[in-house]
Amino acid sequence: MKRFKFQTRLIIGFSIILIFSFIIGAISFIELRNIRSHTEAIYQHPLAVSNSVRDINISINAIHRSMKDIVLAKNDEQLYESILIIDKYDHQIYESFKIVENRFLGDQEIVNDTYQAYKDWEKIRNEVILLKKGGHDDRAADITTGRGAFHVNQLFEKTKLLTDFAQNKADEFYQNTLSAEHKGIIMLTISISLLLLLSAITAFFISRSISKPIHKFIKEIASILRKNNDIDENILGKSEQEILAASSKKLQLAYQNLDEFNKELDRKIELRTAELKEAKEKAEESEQLKTAFLANMSHEIRTPLNSVLGFSEFLRSDSLPKKKKEIYLDMINAGGQRLLTIISDIVDISKIEAGQFSLNYEICNLNKLIEDLKNQFSIANSNKEIEIISDNALENTSSYISTDTTRLTQVISNLIENALKFTDFGKITIGYKIKNNQIEFFVSDTGIGIPKKYHQIIFERFRQTDLQNSNLPTGTGLGLAIAKGIIDLFGGNIRVESEEEKGSKFYFTIPYLPALSNEKFSPKNDNELILIASGKTILIVEDELSNYIYLRDLLNMHHFKVLHSKNGKDAVELIQRGVLIDLILMDIRMPVMNGFQATKEIRKTNKTVPVIAQTAYAMSEDKRKAIEAGCNDYIAKPITTRVFTQIVQKHLN
Repeated sequence: MKRFKFQTRLIIGFSIILIFSFIIGAISFIELRNIRSHTEAIYQHPLAVSNSVRDINISINAIHRSMKDIVLAKNDEQLYESILIIDKYDHQIYESFKIVENRFLGDQEIVNDTYQAYKDWEKIRNEVILLKKGGHDDRAADITTGRGAFHVNQLFEKTKLLTDFAQNKADEFYQNTLSAEHKGIIMLTISISLLLLLSAITAFFISRSISKPIHKFIKEIASILRKNNDIDENILGKSEQEILAASSKKLQLAYQNLDEFNKELDRKIELRTAELKEAKEKAEESEQLKTAFLANMSHEIRTPLNSVLGFSEFLRSDSLPKKKKEIYLDMINAGGQRLLTIISDIVDISKIEAGQFSLNYEICNLNKLIEDLKNQFSIANSNKEIEIISDNALENTSSYISTDTTRLTQVISNLIENALKFTDFGKITIGYKIKNNQIEFFVSDTGIGIPKKYHQIIFERFRQTDLQNSNLPTGTGLGLAIAKGIIDLFGGNIRVESEEEKGSKFYFTIPYLPALSNEKFSPKNDNELILIASGKTILIVEDELSNYIYLRDLLNMHHFKVLHSKNGKDAVELIQRGVLIDLILMDIRMPVMNGFQATKEIRKTNKTVPVIAQTAYAMSEDKRKAIEAGCNDYIAKPITTRVFTQIVQKHLN
């Protein structure tokens, strides 16, 4: 060691430790790979088989229930609805069997035997469906509860063999994993112990080999300095002197680097300060936008609310003429509709921000949609000197497309309302063209126009072109933002071309998906919706007194017998006492027990009574939860007479 410099000695010592550390790391990596391979085997084989068999059992149960529904079906609609459910679960079973077949590590004959048993049951189901279609209900019921039920039990026994094998295999893999883990722990313990011992020995010898000559060197220097301040160059020039000289140079270099680092740090601080200032300005702008939006929203809500509350006070007067009553009622209704529109805008923008907005495609007659909107807005704005015209690119017979009719109508309506808001006279044109497998819609007006600097920000949330100009019509500032969110979901884009005092023209695109007509019959007129009570009893489960009174009086107009429960628990107890109920109107948000819980409890004792969920929630997720809980249908508040009558008629008549 004496012939090596200090640096070389340190490198040798650390190299020895690093080599042993690398060996330990390699051992650890190998053992971890072994444990990982066992774990992956559990997930890729037994667990996959168990999950698929579980899905098969769930689907078998669902099909078995649907077969009972087929036997009990009272019309073709219920029959084919159950058949569609069976087809859906049949496809799921087929996919699950494919997974089991690929992942099962045991005898494939067990899988084949189970699948053949399922196919045999399928023949029995087809026989039941044919009997049901032929009107042989009793024979269909006998087969379902007899041979059908027997095959279901056989299927469950066979799937249990698959599950048991998968579980045993999983236990085997788990034991192998434990064994590998135990072995790895032992090897790591031994390796780490050896590393610690070797590190201690190496550190001892290296430190001793370095410290001993340093101490000797210090003593010699001190001795020389105590004499004539004469330094022996031979001593200083061999090793330690060179190290000291190098250290001095490195110290100077470190000082220079530190100075450069401080300067760089100052530059970064200045840059960061500028970024913070910009972020602060953006935050202040955002706060101003929110404040302006809230103030504007307060105005938008209070204005229709003022008409609702004010005219409601007028209606208390017994001496009010009938004609004025009708006018006031129209005003109240218009105010309520305006409030509902504002709430819908807020809900829509919230759903867009949360990523919960979705599209529901259906067949749509594009020309009819455009003409209906033209007629609707022409009638509503007949007092203004504005002509609304349409420009359709397709013939009526070829104007059927697949799209989300509701959301498309919402976008076009928002653009028309925006055009009407800023146009006092002239014309508004709505229409579309076909371009490169896309439909390009346009809404143009002859209004005041939009300055170019606002062409981009008008599509941002809470933005308006001039919040301070009280001469212009106001609004929530959400309409164009919602339109952009919907068009983005379609995969299209939206833009505007406009000049001040020369009008505006909005364009947006959606995919062009041609479709065939699906019109089979015309819906009934509103005045044809007649409820036939015939002494039927309806239970209203509602904790809000005003909502209950509205529904009660609406049902009393049609001579229904009405019962009332203030919460879900009371409703469940009423059903459990055996009270005959023909239909239940179930509120969702209630004290004691909510509507979801109450419906689940009711379905334990009564699986046939129709349950209609009625709630103020407007999310599609709420409808899914209601159906999963056992509700037959769903109606969102506020409940209009027409929609309410349609739903009740659907489940009673």
